[in-house]
Amino acid sequence: MTLGEKIYRLRSEKGLSQEAFGDMLGVSRQSVSKWETDQSLPELEKIVAISELFGVSTDYLLKKNAEKPETFVSETGNVRSKRPHYEYKSKKTVKGLPLVHVNFGLGLYRAKGIFAIGNIATGVFALGLISAGMIDIGLLAFGLLALGTIAVGLISMGSLAVGCIAFGAITCGIFCMGALNFGQFCFGALSYGKQVAIGDEAHGKIALGFSRAAGEIYQEINKDGNFDYQTIERLIDENVSPYWWPFREWMKGIVGRMG
Repeated sequence: MTLGEKIYRLRSEKGLSQEAFGDMLGVSRQSVSKWETDQSLPELEKIVAISELFGVSTDYLLKKNAEKPETFVSETGNVRSKRPHYEYKSKKTVKGLPLVHVNFGLGLYRAKGIFAIGNIATGVFALGLISAGMIDIGLLAFGLLALGTIAVGLISMGSLAVGCIAFGAITCGIFCMGALNFGQFCFGALSYGKQVAIGDEAHGKIALGFSRAAGEIYQEINKDGNFDYQTIERLIDENVSPYWWPFREWMKGIVGRMG
């Protein structure tokens, strides 16, 4: 790794922002950014200060192939074992980003690449405790397609899912399916749909509920499922704007299968 990459890695492990790290050394955030991207080199006194701050030798910082010591000294002088950590970064890049970047362990390890795996992962395909990108899987996932305990995206799936299309235990979005749903078009156990709601308990402009339904147009469905589904489909057509046509057709499809 280059000196810049080592500084970035050490700073990230400490969970320091560039600004906070710069304040510790008496330099600007822009200076730190230039160090980490190898656009400039720190002065000798700053290199010594960095080694003392992170408990690593100046040899480790300056020698390209030097290994990080198995122990490091904290600011209080306590010697601690090196935290388990694994990192791989492919030499092949796409528009400056590594094709694959794997960086995880006990700490705030960031991975950034086309395919990124890390404690904090950012990429086209991202897997991490916190992930962000186009297709994301993680404890916290943010992206076009997000899968996680908490997922936010265009299409999201998770215990708590927020998105244009959301699936999960608790969902919020335009089209929602889950146990507890809030949105425009909702299907699930307890559904609050501004346009159409279908569920065990349903509340909406058009509401179909197996135990309870409330709204401008509503119908409670008995246990054997007998109801006039063709009338409900017609009411959806008449009362939901064509602006919502994809979601309107999905809800009509659900009603048709119920019938």
